[in-house]
Amino acid sequence: MTAQARIKASFPVRRMDFGFTDVPRYWFANDPFLTHFLSSLSSLFPEGEFFFVTSMRNVRELIEDPVMQKEISAFIGQEAMHSKEHKAFNDYATEHGIDVDFFHRRVGKLLKFGHKILSHKQQLAVTCALEHFTATIAAQLMKREDWNGQMNDPVMRKMWLWHAVEESEHKSVCYDTYQKLYKDYPTRAIAMVIAWSILAVVLADQQVRLMAKDGQLFNGKSWAKGMWSLFGYKGFISELALPLLDYFRPGFHPEDHYSDDLEQKYKALLKFEG
Repeated sequence: MTAQARIKASFPVRRMDFGFTDVPRYWFANDPFLTHFLSSLSSLFPEGEFFFVTSMRNVRELIEDPVMQKEISAFIGQEAMHSKEHKAFNDYATEHGIDVDFFHRRVGKLLKFGHKILSHKQQLAVTCALEHFTATIAAQLMKREDWNGQMNDPVMRKMWLWHAVEESEHKSVCYDTYQKLYKDYPTRAIAMVIAWSILAVVLADQQVRLMAKDGQLFNGKSWAKGMWSLFGYKGFISELALPLLDYFRPGFHPEDHYSDDLEQKYKALLKFEG
């Protein structure tokens, strides 16, 4: 066995196979708005993760460091599993009247267009921006037990916490690859503005559509509860403003946002070995 073959990534690829058989319609806090918010996020992951994987595969042959190559391979493996499991949930939700498949297809077309018009560097810059978003959401989800504890279905809670752990584990891989190859701050910053602007519009549109499709568009109580939970004082999203904006700092690095203790806590809770 060669020395390179003995090199291992710093995180494993976990093969998961969640069974979505009896998930309640409102599996988060028994609430339409908050359940649909997370379902909306889930609808983005299959095609989004594929975009991330493709952007890394586009450039990995330029990386000579064998350690980084192992990290990239593990990143690709984890993201492929995330895509698979969220696609399985999305299919289940669509079959039960929550039509996230429409969003899945629409996002797929948008990202395929991105592959056509963006250079490999720009695609990787977009991936870095969205990876920071997912890693920040992941850390918040693990930190806020008042939030993850409201997932009233054990399968859904395990899926989201598994995803959160792994997003934290590989949060530096894309960024380190980008810095190794390009170190282009303006492209990185511009990509972030564009990616997050599109993401905000897409999520807002999907929230309205899901609530309308579910007959909950005029459920003022659910809207008020959801908006306050996300954007109010100590809201789930409001607390993310500073860590998200830190990405604009020229000297930023994902590891500046320490989450190792949260990873270890939830790996123990979920009985993960690696």
